[in-house]
This record gives sequence, structure tokens and C-alpha cells, in this order.
Amino acid sequence: MQPRRQTLPILLLVKTAFQLFWQQRDDALRLGLIPTLLVFGGFLYGADALMVFLATAPEAAMSELQAAYAPRAMVLSLLVLVAICLVTVNWLRFLLLGPMGAVGVGLTIGRPHVGFLGATLVIGLAFMAALTACGFVLGLLPPAAALLGNLVAIAAAMVTAMRFVPFLVGKAIGQPLTLGQSWAVSRGNAMPIAISLVLAQLPFLVGLTLLQQILDLIGFSSLAPAGTLFIVSVVQVADWIVQAGVLATAYRHIVGVRV
Repeated sequence: MQPRRQTLPILLLVKTAFQLFWQQRDDALRLGLIPTLLVFGGFLYGADALMVFLATAPEAAMSELQAAYAPRAMVLSLLVLVAICLVTVNWLRFLLLGPMGAVGVGLTIGRPHVGFLGATLVIGLAFMAALTACGFVLGLLPPAAALLGNLVAIAAAMVTAMRFVPFLVGKAIGQPLTLGQSWAVSRGNAMPIAISLVLAQLPFLVGLTLLQQILDLIGFSSLAPAGTLFIVSVVQVADWIVQAGVLATAYRHIVGVRV
């Protein structure tokens, strides 16, 4: 497989992802329903536990409070992970393979979902291990230098991870590439994909922050906390759908789809 020497236009990737989301909004609602309910259920069950667990995470040893809340936080994390996998794979399959690639409400879980989830976990854990090792080394430097070094390491890891996007998308649509092929075809496009994903997420982050402030101001958050969590769940799943649209558009340009 010969890599195509073309650089993906960042703004076009983001624009196309949002256009696809709007044009196919009925299908986005169909495929986003179950992931939204999973995230909402996870928030209802373990959001408070996750906040407590994260707030006490810097402690050297697990406290009794952490031990009490950890199982609920893990259930929440698992539900969110399943929701991300479900909506991402289904939206990728819908955009790249057509409506028959993701039928119904997207609950037909098969080898593509399992393969995508497994590959994502392995690659993610590998990068986490590398960043952890890098953090130990950078911890020997002065605080300012260590902070700058960690930021650079995280940015470099994110860009490097984008070289494996074709590999993961190929898993999702049942047209797998090797890691070497993924590395080759993504040459020169890792940075555009990474920037596109960040830009695609910004409107949701800004919009959700403003909406949260408005809901707090009118007292909706305190009167209907479950309603607030549901709104957050909807926005989060919509964010994942748009980002999957970025990945699908990038894959179509640098790899192509076998029909």
C-alpha cells in the first residue's frame, strides 16, 4: 500500500464532521440513543463517587473513602467506555459503509466492536505507560521544566497516537490495516487529525460550560440534578459522534473504503 502524500485540510475535516452530524441527525439520534442512556445511567450511579475518588486521588495510598467509592467510579468508567466504543464504531460504520453498516439502534455488537475496543485499550495503555515513565524522568527536573516537559510529552503522545487512527478505523469497519500500513498512510496527517479533533470538541466544551452556568443561574441544576446530568450525557455523546465524523472523513481521504 502506497501512502498518499496529501495533507488533510483541518477546517474541512471539522466542517465536514459537523455537516454530516446535522445532515444525518436522525441517524445520529438513532445510534446515539443507547450510548446516551448508558452515560446517563453511569452518571446517576457513580458521578458523585468519581468526583470524590478523583479529589482524593493525589494521596499516596488508597484511603477508606477511596476504597468505598472506587467500585462505583469503576462502573461509571466502564459504562462510559462501552458507550464511546458503541457510538464511535457505529457512526464510523454508518458513514463509511452506509446505513446497513449500523442497523437499528446499533446494539448489534460484533467482531468490529470488540476488535476496536481491544485495539484502543492496548494502544491507550501503551501510551499511558510511556507517559508514566516519561513523567518519572521529568520529575527529576525543576518544577517549571517538569511541567513544560510533561505538556510537550502529552502533545507528542497525542500526535503519535493519530498515526494509528487508520488502524483503529479499519478495525471498526471490518477492513483492517496492519500497524505498519497505518503508520505509512497517516504520514504527514497526524497533526491535522489531532488538531481537528480538538477543534471539533471546542464548541461542545464552550457550549456546555455556558449552558451549565445558565442552568446554575436559574436554579435548574439544584432543582433537577438528574435533568442536568441527562443534558450533559446528550452533549457528550454528540461530541463523540462529531469526533467520529472527523475520523471517518480523514480515513476516507487517506485510505479509502472498499465497497
